[in-house]
Amino acid sequence: MIDEGICYFLSRPRRFGKSLTINTLKELFRGNRELFRGLWIEDRWEFKEYPIIIFDFNEIGAPDSETLISNLRYHLKKEFEFYGIKKVPSDDIGILFKELIVGLKERFNMEVVILIDEYDKPILDHLGLGSKRLKIAESNREILKRLFGILKGRGIVDLLRFVFVTGVSRFTKVSIFSEWNNLQDISMEPEYADFLGYSEDEIIRYFPDYLERLCKEKGLSLDECMERVRYWYNGYRFSVESDIQVYNPISLMYCLKRGEFKNYWFRTGTPTFLVSLLKERAYHIPELEGVEYPISVFDAFELEHLPVESLLYQSGYLTIKDSVGENIFLGYPNQEVKISFHEVLFKYLYDAEYHVYSYGRRLGEALRSENLSEVKELINGIFSSIPYSVYPKSDEPERIKEYYYHTIMYLSLSLLGYDARTELLSSRGRLDMAVIFKDRVYVLEFKVGKGAEGAILQIKQKGYADRFIAEGKRVILCGISFDEDKREVEELSFLPFSG
Repeated sequence: MIDEGICYFLSRPRRFGKSLTINTLKELFRGNRELFRGLWIEDRWEFKEYPIIIFDFNEIGAPDSETLISNLRYHLKKEFEFYGIKKVPSDDIGILFKELIVGLKERFNMEVVILIDEYDKPILDHLGLGSKRLKIAESNREILKRLFGILKGRGIVDLLRFVFVTGVSRFTKVSIFSEWNNLQDISMEPEYADFLGYSEDEIIRYFPDYLERLCKEKGLSLDECMERVRYWYNGYRFSVESDIQVYNPISLMYCLKRGEFKNYWFRTGTPTFLVSLLKERAYHIPELEGVEYPISVFDAFELEHLPVESLLYQSGYLTIKDSVGENIFLGYPNQEVKISFHEVLFKYLYDAEYHVYSYGRRLGEALRSENLSEVKELINGIFSSIPYSVYPKSDEPERIKEYYYHTIMYLSLSLLGYDARTELLSSRGRLDMAVIFKDRVYVLEFKVGKGAEGAILQIKQKGYADRFIAEGKRVILCGISFDEDKREVEELSFLPFSG
């Protein structure tokens, strides 16, 4: 990468190794050979010490635009002081940045390295929090655009040895670096598909002792153990042109260290801005998974019109599952992300009480054992756990009401680990939900005040069960009609079905 170009941009989810990459590049350009003794690069790198300017926006606070400017000014002046450049030309951050680069080149007679970590944090921190915070995000974007616009100038480009920019999102890349023609976005390039994250081969090759201990503690063979690891932490795909998948590095590290299959990545930070955007736009949650999108969804960058799907992909909550022509299919990368994200959505979107999890677990068990007499009671228990204030209003369209009940059912089952799939397409329509077990499948259709038999009839007429019958599974059709006034199941009907 360093041999072939000068300026690069990489987007990856949080805790995927972006900051570690920045630190590695920093030590390489500082000529710190001792850190690389015995490694592949030791004999392939000329260990020279270059002047380096680092912007780490995890440390440069931006609660408002004035503070961002002040912090950037302070940061740049500290760089003047660190490198012993006494002439500080101005308080303007653009002039400071430009003169710092020129001063470093003059003093050390070496090209300058620029490393920018989490460039978009001053913007992301303000999204989904109302119009006032959106204005701060827009203002911060303009500040960063003016600052980094310095790097596109002809007189400055010739002074640069290497520039590397990381962030979670690509959507502000175009607006901030829009006039920087030589910036290469490698985020979705196939040759960088496994640039961050572990491949399965790497896990087996580099962590055999940890895997052996995990297998022993769990009483599993290596194949069984890797199947569990794969189920929980694999599945991230960062290129449409390559089908390479990688594991979440932070989750795998904790799993191997602690010997437990748990949610680790999600606990390192709650996606507040994403949940806020989903709530603000009344997004139909089941449509996030398995739905076809045009690939252009990744090319929408404006803060005012952000595609939620693109943000969820860039943040790591969705990943590429498949592609057909110019379209892609997104879905949750693994069980860790799906369960954890659904738990957060349930809490923040529907203010559900915690005993809803007990109802969800028992509902899944009742379906698994075909104890259908308990299903109605358990569904009503789930809906009784949700405050009255978050239910759809009586004058809202029927479609919105059905979406609401549909989403609650979907989240209740999937956050407990049950295989609840939604919005599945057939040649004649779209199924509300299927709950899939090893030997049986429940095909569900939801109605509001229309009777369960009508839902069963729709499943038959639309052929929603055909795909599961063809797989040789036992199929049970389930129609559920909700009473919107009482906010409970009005009628529930089951029908074993064989085509």
